[in-house]
Parts: sequence; C-alpha cells; structure tokens
Amino acid sequence: MQLSSIHRRAFWAALVVVAIIGAAVVIRSAGKNQKVAAGDSLPHVVTKQAISMASSGRQQTEPEPTRISVQQQAPNISSEDEEAFSSLAESEVSQLHEGITLAQWMKRYGTDEGWVASTDENFFDCKTFAKTETLSSGRTITRMAYFYPPEAPTPAVFPTAVGQMLIDRTCSLALIRVQTPTPADQDGRALAQILQQHFVKKYGDSIGMKGAVFGGAAAWLDAARWKNDSEIISAYNPTQAGYDREDPNAGTVFVFARLPVVYEIEQNACCRMKAFRYRSIENAQFHRAIAMVGVDPSLTERVTHLYEALFEASASSDQSKQPESMKLRDSVVPMLGEWLNDVKGLPPARLAAGLFVADRLFHAAIDVSILVTGWRELWDEDQPELRSVLQRMGAEFAFDELGKSYNYVGNWLNKARELDPDGAIGQMAVLSALARGGAPNLGKATDQDIFHTVVADGEWLLSKNPDPATAAQIHFIMGDAYSDIVALAGGAEPDYGDPKDYEPEADSAHAKALENYRAGLAVDGTSENAKDAWLQAWHLSAGLVPSTRYVYIYD
Repeated sequence: MQLSSIHRRAFWAALVVVAIIGAAVVIRSAGKNQKVAAGDSLPHVVTKQAISMASSGRQQTEPEPTRISVQQQAPNISSEDEEAFSSLAESEVSQLHEGITLAQWMKRYGTDEGWVASTDENFFDCKTFAKTETLSSGRTITRMAYFYPPEAPTPAVFPTAVGQMLIDRTCSLALIRVQTPTPADQDGRALAQILQQHFVKKYGDSIGMKGAVFGGAAAWLDAARWKNDSEIISAYNPTQAGYDREDPNAGTVFVFARLPVVYEIEQNACCRMKAFRYRSIENAQFHRAIAMVGVDPSLTERVTHLYEALFEASASSDQSKQPESMKLRDSVVPMLGEWLNDVKGLPPARLAAGLFVADRLFHAAIDVSILVTGWRELWDEDQPELRSVLQRMGAEFAFDELGKSYNYVGNWLNKARELDPDGAIGQMAVLSALARGGAPNLGKATDQDIFHTVVADGEWLLSKNPDPATAAQIHFIMGDAYSDIVALAGGAEPDYGDPKDYEPEADSAHAKALENYRAGLAVDGTSENAKDAWLQAWHLSAGLVPSTRYVYIYD
C-alpha cells in the first residue's frame, strides 16, 4: 500500500508509537516455530521487548514509581533466587563496552551450547543470541546479547568486506538484556526493588525515568535508570509487551544496558524522516527558484524571510512546538495568496519558478506541523474552512480513506514541472519530489511501481548533468529504490506485496543498489545521506535485509 508523500509524513507521528510497540519481535531457538511472550518461561524462547526509542514530537515522561515496602509484602522469592538473578544481571551489564565484535564474542562464547542464535528476521540488530537457564528453584533466567551494525565512518568509505566476514568483523555487541518471568505483581515489584538496590550499590542512585522515552515504558513499575558508558534500565513489567494485561502468566523483571549506537540506529530507523535529510538541497533550490521569479523585491524578501524562518523552525520538534513557530505557520496562508496573485501573469518559465516557490513554502509550513501535532484544521475532514481558502488559491487536496484525512497533492509542484519540463525548474521539481519520497513520473507509463519510477526519474536527472554534489544525492535516492526491491524480495514487508513478485529482480537490484551507493559515496562521504547510504550498503554487502525507504505500511 502506498500513501501520498505528505500524508505519510503526517502519519509518522502515530506510526512511531505503533512501530515501537510492534517491535516485540520474537526470537526463536533453532528449529522452533512457536512464538511466546516475554513472560513465558519456556527455555530458549525469548522476545525482544521495549528496547526501541521513540520520538514523535510528544515525549512520554514516565513518573517516578510509587514505592512499596519489601518487608511488608512477604514475597514468594527465595534469597538464592534474588542473589542469583541480581549477580548475573550485574555481571552481564558490567561486561558491556564498545568494541566487542561478533567474532570476538563467538571466540569466547561460541562453544557454549546454552547460547542459541535467533532464527527470526533481523530487525535493528544484525545478530542476536539468547541463553535460558533454570535455577534449582525452577526459576528461569534468560540472557540476550544483541549485535548491531557499525556506525558509518567519517568519511563514509564504501565497505570492502562482504558476507559473514563483514558481519564478524564489524557487527558489535551493543545491548545486553537479562530477564526472569515473575507473574505475580507482589513478587515482581519486590524483585525489581531488590535488583534496583543491587545496582544502586554499584552505580549510585538512579537518575530516574524523567525525560526518558521507551516503547511500553508506561507499564513498567519500580523502574530505575543509570548512565555511565552505557545506559542501564531495570524494572518490573507486569504486562505483555506494553499491552493491557490479558495473560495471567505475563510479568517480567528485567535489566538491560545499551550503548549509544543502539539509540542512534533505532532513532534513525523509526523516527527520523529521510525527507528531512535532503533539506540542504531543498533550501538551495528554493533560493535558486525565487531568484528566477523576478517579482516585487519587497514581496520576494518577505517570502524568503518567512521560508527561512519556517525552515529553521522545522529543524527539530523542540523548535517546531514553540508558539512562535505556530504563528509562522499560520502566516503562510495569507502570504501564499499574495505571492500567487503576483506571479499568475508571468511567462511560463518564471511562473514555473513562482509555483515551485509556493509549493516549497507550503511544505515548509507543513513540516513545522508534522513534527508537533499536525495541522488538524487543514487535514481534518470536519474542518473544511482552511482548505477552502487554499483551494481558491489553486491548491488541490485528496481524501485518504485509510487516514480519514485530506492531504495536499502537490499540484503546484506538478504544474511547475509541466511549465518547464526540461528546464531548471522541471529538474528541481523532480528532485524535490524524489527527495520527499514521491515519484513525479514525468508523464511516463503509469503502470510502473514506485521503485522503478524513482529509478527512471533519477536516471533522467543524471542525464541532465547535475553538479557532482547533487548527482551524489540522486545516486543515494536511486540506491534506496533498488534496495527496497531487495528488501521486499527478502520478506521485509510481506504486507506490502508477495516477496515472490520481487525475487526475479532481487539479484540485479542488489547489484544496482550497491553501484549507486558506491557512486554517491565516491563524491559525498560526510553528509547524513551519505551515512545512511553507507549503512544500507553495509546491510546489502553483509547479505542482510536492508531497511525500506519507499514502502509504507499501516499496521
């Protein structure tokens, strides 16, 4: 299912929360096909749970937990269990540090028959191992070791190793989790407090959960947090993966420690829109286009000033949610009316530049809204007033049945491209659409899927001999389109389409994705886009399924 580029971005705020809760990906032992919850006590079966970070513009600040008195509860936990779990948790967490490669870890633990490799699809990590042990009391304790891809080097030189060698040498231990099922709330909270006391002795007082954002954290009780070389969290989760309690056997006391790279990779995957990484290109294009319009200098100056202010305001959610940013956003509508009235009689090429400016200015206002709470009075089907004003100016909107809201269809950008199809504005319009995750299509066959349309338009842009820096970004975009085909063939998004439909092209798409990433990295090895391209190339070179760019699924 494909969503319009505008509505997709508005949808991200809700998607982030859903995706994080849905990140309870099951880890199965070799040969096992059943999936169980985190609180299950079956040996060698565990789940990834509540380890992802989310940032959707509205942070969930967890209140400090209400304390209970261990002495008053008479928990059903033996002192041997308390000591065994706390000591094992502390031992595992204390051994987490940067630079432990998979090869090094396997040399130390690979012969330990208790560790079981995950047979599930990779999510953020490139490899995961689990080990479940049973104490004499019958209590099970599960340890999990998560290995993550490396951060892109600076400059982001194209990876040379391939396959398992690349994974062994560069995939590193980045997250440790130790957990034990504890269904009874009384026992779970008591054990969590004992665990917390154990960690306080080693790391000092907890810094608390205020300001921390974790998927499912709203359900955690007696949560504590410490920071040294890694971030450490301990808590009792009485629910199953953050949902309301339905399984009477749910309930887990856990501790996990993660290195900073975990946050960076997971934020990058779930919560940072790639469209915003092409902001530098969009900014340059806006200023280039407005200089080509040639209308009243005073109006040009005011439109430029407003765009620059919106561009800066949309740089982060903190900036976007400021009252001043909302005022800037609301001032766009009357400014658009004035601008469009001034450019409507211009010759085709200059009119194209004027419409391009209008589209970019409107997008800048939308970007401010997306990072905060959305622009409800613009998208809500029950609030047509603002849309009506914009429609009278020429903006067009389409109703999305899935999201039950309206979205701007980008017709000003489309018209700009039609007025100057082979000129500078036409090329800028195509690049802007591709950078935003759309597919302009330039009048080509409409039966192409989005991936092949992106490739065709990217090749068209490259044929116009853009400057090297712009060409590098086009290669990154085309690499993403080819990479999506590989990901779909690998089963990354089965709800999007049958993997068998993409398998015939998977090998050639794999080669072309790497070819484009290599070409882009040869010119640009330092930008955010370059680092993202490097990580995609790393996954492809390692033989792992890459993340997707042009695929969007409603869960």
